[in-house]
Amino acid sequence: MINAIGAPCQADAVWHACLPAMTIVPHSLVTGILAIIVGLGVSLWAVAFVQRKHGGPTLILLSIAMLLVGGGFVPTYTGILAGVAGTRINAPLARWRAHLSGSARGFLARVWPWALIAFVVWSLGGWILGHFFNQTMMSLGFALFLIFDLGLPLLAVLAGFARDM
Repeated sequence: MINAIGAPCQADAVWHACLPAMTIVPHSLVTGILAIIVGLGVSLWAVAFVQRKHGGPTLILLSIAMLLVGGGFVPTYTGILAGVAGTRINAPLARWRAHLSGSARGFLARVWPWALIAFVVWSLGGWILGHFFNQTMMSLGFALFLIFDLGLPLLAVLAGFARDM
C-alpha cells in the first residue's frame, strides 16, 4: 500500500487521505512511471478502442494492471465499470428490458448524460471543495466516496443502457 501523494501529505489530515493506492512494483519512481504509462493506455483504450470486438475485456485487464502499478482504486473501479459496459456495445439489451420497468427506464434515460457530467464535475470540483472545506469533506468522507466516486459512475452506465433501450 502506498499514498499517491507523498510527503509532506498526512493521510489523517486531508480529505483525500493522500490518495491511497497499491502496487506490486517495489521502486517508487518506477511505480510512478508505470502508473502514468498504464493510465494513459487505459485512457487511450477507453476513448479509441473500447468499441472493438475485445475492447471491453481489454479495458478491464488494463484497469487491473493500472491497479497493480499504483494507479489508484477509484480509477480502476471506473475503468472496470467502463470495460463491463464496453462488453455490451452493439449487444442486444433484451435482458435489461426484462428486468427494468418502463418507468425506471424512463427515469434513467432522462438522467443520462447528467450522471456522467456530475461525475466529471465532482472529479475536478471535489479538489476545489476539499481545498476550501477540508474538515467538512473529511467528516463526510465515506458518504461522499460511496455517492460520488462509486455511485455516479454506476448510475451513468445504467442510465446509458436505459437511454440505448
